[in-house]
Amino acid sequence: MPKSMTGYARCEKITDSYRIQCELKSLNSRYFTVDIQSPSFMLGRENQLIDSVKEFIKRGKVSLRIFVEFLSPSNAVKIDTGLAKSYYDALESLVNELGIPEPVNLDNLLRFKDLIRFELSQQQEKEIFSLIEEVLKCALTELNRDRSNEGSKLAGDLLAILDQIKDLCERVSNLAESMQQKIKEKIIQDVRRLLSDEVQLNDTLLENSVAFLVQRADIREELTRLASHVEKAVKLLSSDEPVGNHLDFLAQEMLREVNTILSKSQSQEISDFALKMKVLVSQFREQVQNIE
Repeated sequence: MPKSMTGYARCEKITDSYRIQCELKSLNSRYFTVDIQSPSFMLGRENQLIDSVKEFIKRGKVSLRIFVEFLSPSNAVKIDTGLAKSYYDALESLVNELGIPEPVNLDNLLRFKDLIRFELSQQQEKEIFSLIEEVLKCALTELNRDRSNEGSKLAGDLLAILDQIKDLCERVSNLAESMQQKIKEKIIQDVRRLLSDEVQLNDTLLENSVAFLVQRADIREELTRLASHVEKAVKLLSSDEPVGNHLDFLAQEMLREVNTILSKSQSQEISDFALKMKVLVSQFREQVQNIE
């Protein structure tokens, strides 16, 4: 069964040194995009994280949030004491020059964000990233399970809609078989009623004209294509591959055929059935937007 594009998952792992948490949310989208919020020291690893997500998700807008908490003291905090001394001397000079009564203090220096840096060793970064990959894989597995469950429900709803379309298509097809002769008889009756008895009709020309009009009103070809699209959609809904784009295309084609049937229809009953089909196809296309 296809998967839904919407889902949510969160996984966490706690060690002696770290608490790692990954939170995933996926939404509908025509394309595959990943928005990542992670600690600054993971910026260089974002492409690897995106590749990990791609292994599980082919289409949709994915939001990934990564939280890293240090449970033991870390030597990763670095203070640029030389730069701090330069800032202090500059501020001290300004205080003396302007005659400011308050001395320079630590609060003043901490306003300069470039004084403090967070630098992990290569070993620490590798260790944390390994944990993040493990937690991310857990979250992606859980997200896929959630999306699969939702996709099964969606597939059931879509198959029910397709069954209704198929039933209406068969009804219209049965009506269309007997409609050609009725249309032919009605056109001839209308022509004879509109013309006076003195007018001599060329039977051959009349028959050709009637045949042309009947052919223009023939909807059997549209019904055949519509039934074919429905069968293809049913098969796609049994696939485990991403089929959302293909289903959306088929929905457009189904709508095209139904609109043509409506424009050609010479029967109120056929028009009523076609309008019901149009509503169902619109519902089908709306639901398909949720399929990966």
